[in-house]
Amino acid sequence: MDAAADELLRLAFDRAPALEANQAIARIRAEAGDELSGATSYELVLPAENVRSFLLDHTLPRLVDYLESSGARLPHCGGVFLSVFSGDTLYFLQARDVVELLSRWSGLSMAELKTRYGPR
Repeated sequence: MDAAADELLRLAFDRAPALEANQAIARIRAEAGDELSGATSYELVLPAENVRSFLLDHTLPRLVDYLESSGARLPHCGGVFLSVFSGDTLYFLQARDVVELLSRWSGLSMAELKTRYGPR
């Protein structure tokens, strides 16, 4: 596994076989109680290589725009978790943790992320 993928996936609070994605996402919503009850799953498939550039160039702009547009504002990103497919495994990560990591990798502050990638 690529080092960037490893660093990202270490943030996972749970995981499941990818073939059980629908049931696993429903389980995460049910188990999380108030924090993620009725939460939105933002789904993402990691590429086999060049994960860091994929996340910074493709995922970060879209994720920030989605979060800001849907009312799950940075930095807390309430009500959204990421369902990240990597190989045969589905990893669950808090959106806020992913945004913090990508902010650090990009060298952009939360305010800069909002300005650069948020809704126009």
